[in-house]
Amino acid sequence: MLRFLVLALIFAGMLAVPASAHFFGATKEIGGYQVVFMPYPSTPITGANSTLNFSVLASGSNIYNIYSAVVIADRATGEPLHQEPYRLYETSDMTVPYVFEEAGDYVVTLHTRIPGDEKYGSQPLSASFDVSAGPPGMPLDELLLYYVTPAAVAIAGIGAYLYSRGKL
Repeated sequence: MLRFLVLALIFAGMLAVPASAHFFGATKEIGGYQVVFMPYPSTPITGANSTLNFSVLASGSNIYNIYSAVVIADRATGEPLHQEPYRLYETSDMTVPYVFEEAGDYVVTLHTRIPGDEKYGSQPLSASFDVSAGPPGMPLDELLLYYVTPAAVAIAGIGAYLYSRGKL
């Protein structure tokens, strides 16, 4: 019974405290705000669905009811290739889906209007980030995470077992 009561209190505590998670990635400090950018996968694959994840934070906390737009441009020419229009985001953590058509280097710019801010309510806070899209194939970070690391752990485990048995 005591175990049930403890679990119930823990669960009730989790409901009472709002959770606040943000993306972790490249961060730029602009006018007292932090703008975080994290694409997924970290090197987008051409022809595949990617997500461009952003967090706009004030002192590490979410901002509510902001308006944001995204522009994707070719890094070499500066020519805009795609524009997501301004839209309302209830929290300042946002995800924009995008498919990169060609391998290459791009600049992703987030424009954000923050209602109630004297400066960024009328003119947008703008943060630009470099991203490269690669050809189809498994990205290196996923290869390491899903295949190389488990294989290395398995080999080390087998070696430790054989060493403990005196066979090595």
